[in-house]
Amino acid sequence: MTEPLVLVPGLQSDASSWLPLMERLGLHFPLIVPRGHQFSPSIAEMAETVARQSPDRFHLTGWSMGGYIAFEILRRWPERLISLTLIATTAAPETPDSRIRRRDALDRARHQGLRDYQTVNLKNCLFDPEKYDRERLEAMVQASETLGYEALAIQTRAIMARPDSRSSLAACACPLTILAGAEDQIISVRHSREMHALVPNSQLHIIPDCGHCPPIEYPDLVAEKLTARLGAIENNDDAQLSLAQEAQS
Repeated sequence: MTEPLVLVPGLQSDASSWLPLMERLGLHFPLIVPRGHQFSPSIAEMAETVARQSPDRFHLTGWSMGGYIAFEILRRWPERLISLTLIATTAAPETPDSRIRRRDALDRARHQGLRDYQTVNLKNCLFDPEKYDRERLEAMVQASETLGYEALAIQTRAIMARPDSRSSLAACACPLTILAGAEDQIISVRHSREMHALVPNSQLHIIPDCGHCPPIEYPDLVAEKLTARLGAIENNDDAQLSLAQEAQS
């Protein structure tokens, strides 16, 4: 039986950001995209909201801020995870420079409005913004507007206060997959390399000519990697799964 796959989106995003990937993964897995966590005041409380909407056992994929939530789930409920996939995220805590950038971004969103803010933000996140479906991007802008400025402020404060998750990740016993865009200007690919080094039997895929949004920029490739990886895990014929089980015993 195919187990559910929980997809946790990034900052000021909802299921609309996953749509290109869901169209592909939905052919192979029951999919769950949590709702409402965007209004929780801490990463820990976001994780609780996601966990309540998830089954007893599931595959977990976290993208950007979704990765921070995934680390908290890994800390608190490791026995529920069949596998963990991290996309364009980092296990490191916030840096002083990042805090300044986030505060500046909040100021822009407050003064310019969420539509202008998110439109510019998406262009910065994508390696080649001109090649993507305008309707898809518009859906993400509208999702940001629907969530509202207060949700953005809540999430931003939670991100800035997040803990260092590197030790938790190093203890990860379930199969781990890491995907990153080689040209990510939001979270440098070096963070993905660091996470891979913390869990040597993990799989790392760095996608050329890709920014912060692999599920949007290369949905076919990401779906192919996830389908093959999670399918192998469920078939119990993945060598890395065996290593993880040995480490857990």
